[in-house]
Amino acid sequence: MTLVVDASIVFRLLANVKGDDLLRQRLARKVHAPALIDVEIASVVRGHVITGKPEVRISETRAAVMLERYAQLRIVRHPMLPLQPRVLESRHNLSAYDGMYVALAELLGMPLLTDDAKFAGATGHRAEIHRYPPPML
Repeated sequence: MTLVVDASIVFRLLANVKGDDLLRQRLARKVHAPALIDVEIASVVRGHVITGKPEVRISETRAAVMLERYAQLRIVRHPMLPLQPRVLESRHNLSAYDGMYVALAELLGMPLLTDDAKFAGATGHRAEIHRYPPPML
C-alpha cells in the first residue's frame, strides 16, 4: 500500500526505535509527502541536538547520520502551493503544517501514516489517517 507520511513517522524511523520492523518495511517502499517534510525533519533533528533534556538529546554525529539516512529514503515530494487552498479550508481543525499532509492524502487518495496521536484524531477532513504504533486498547 502506498502511503503519505508525515515528519513524526519519518523521524521515528530515523531514530531507529526498537521494535519498528513493520514500519521499516512500510517505509522501504516509495512514499509521498509535501515538500514541507524536508524542513520539518531538519527542525526535529536540530531540536534533538540542542535540547536541554538529556533523555532525548542526540549527538551531532548521530544527527548527521540521521540526515544522511533521510536523504536516502524514497520520498516523492509534492509542491505545497496546490495544497494551500485545502489547508485554509481546514484551518479550524488542523495547523497549516498538518493540513499540508492531510490535503496531500486527500488529493492522492492515499492513507496518511503518523506517530502523532493528536493529529491522528483530528476531524474535519476526508483523509484516512493511521497512527503508528496503533494505540493500545
